[in-house]
Amino acid sequence: MFIDLNTLVLTEKMSEKLETAEELYALFCNEEKLKAYRYSQPVVCPEGVTNETFYLDLPYEEIKSIVEEKRDAFLEKLPEDVRSKVVWEHVGSTSIKGMPGTKFPDALLIVPEFPPSKDIIQAFLDNGYYFSQAASHLDPKDLWFFFVFTDGILKYHKLTVHVVPPKSRSANILLDTRDMCRNEEWAFEDYKTVKIEAAKGESFREYKEGKGRNSKLLKMLQEKYPASLSLESHP
Repeated sequence: MFIDLNTLVLTEKMSEKLETAEELYALFCNEEKLKAYRYSQPVVCPEGVTNETFYLDLPYEEIKSIVEEKRDAFLEKLPEDVRSKVVWEHVGSTSIKGMPGTKFPDALLIVPEFPPSKDIIQAFLDNGYYFSQAASHLDPKDLWFFFVFTDGILKYHKLTVHVVPPKSRSANILLDTRDMCRNEEWAFEDYKTVKIEAAKGESFREYKEGKGRNSKLLKMLQEKYPASLSLESHP
């Protein structure tokens, strides 16, 4: 049992929520302000209900279908000429059949350039997402948009969409982790084993740090895609 990633933002000073495409675009154009920006909407669960459970048997097909529905709803809000230039990928543990984890799915939206256009930002706002922060620890051009589920099997959980340009460290690591776990037994077993062990900790921070520190797969990919290099897009 542990707290989800989004609640970690609450331990830091909260920024004012930005609610228009104009405001967010201006933020994304300002490297220093973007680095300092932190906002989160905590999910309040009813008494006796928790969203902190670590599952050994995540409902893969159901979550896959939900993420695809969110993809279609998002793309529908984009102008046709913009829609053809973006790529949506389901990533993270919920994208790997048989991988344990939490019911917080992740998606990756690869955009043609950084910062993303106001049309792309507006499509997130029109679909009920909010912007939380940039993943400065991994890739400062990895923008996190969150959607809070209010019904179904993901009720009280959040979908994280990582918005990145083609030359992105985050995109390469997320996609390689998914693809290698899907296709190489050693990678799947490595990631699965360290996740189960890390989930025995008392906090989500311990879980994230534990699996990152102890996974041979993640260490390999972090070395393959160092933060100091300008990376080519994932094939």
